[in-house]
Amino acid sequence: MEKFCQHSCQHPLIPLNDANNTFLTAAEIHKGAILDMYTYRNENDLSQVWAYLWNSWYYPNKWVLWACSASECILVLRTTMVVEGFWNHLKHTTLMSFNQPHINFIVHLILMQIIPTVNLKLSYHICPKSLAPWQCDFKKLWADYSKPDDVCQTAKEKVTISNPRNTKAWWQECLDWLQEEEWEAGTYNTSLHDWTCSCPSYLHSHFLICKHLI
Repeated sequence: MEKFCQHSCQHPLIPLNDANNTFLTAAEIHKGAILDMYTYRNENDLSQVWAYLWNSWYYPNKWVLWACSASECILVLRTTMVVEGFWNHLKHTTLMSFNQPHINFIVHLILMQIIPTVNLKLSYHICPKSLAPWQCDFKKLWADYSKPDDVCQTAKEKVTISNPRNTKAWWQECLDWLQEEEWEAGTYNTSLHDWTCSCPSYLHSHFLICKHLI
């Protein structure tokens, strides 16, 4: 899953986290992702998994549907999540009381119930009275990244110590903590003009921010 996320988030405008701050083209990212997955398949004897990944995800016609590198600009909105959220809302709320409705009735429900709700939400976001949940998350993340490294490290240590031990979450926190300690400080290629950074935090950030840009 980590490899899959890495391949999904890579983009020609985001440099690699290496000594030369290398920028890869979209074709090189696609080729490297295929090679990475194929090598992993050979090392673990996962021929059936590779067949599924190639046909459903890494085939050129499928790759452009989900990889960020297929777009010229860095994508912020996760379109797949938005579409899945819309259909989930339609299925479990609007269509919950109807059994196999006709297509014309579904269109009527979308026009009369879904679209007015969407317009109401859009008007709220254009002239908000309070921060939306994602804005609160962004504000909190920005504040956390603005803190000095020693303050953040102390806070992480307190959380790790206070959490129940010998659990999966506890071991994952310890692993993340050790990995962050191994990262070399001041070796990332940061561009305020392009708002990009080669650090791992930026690559996987939902808001495309990291402490090096703040």
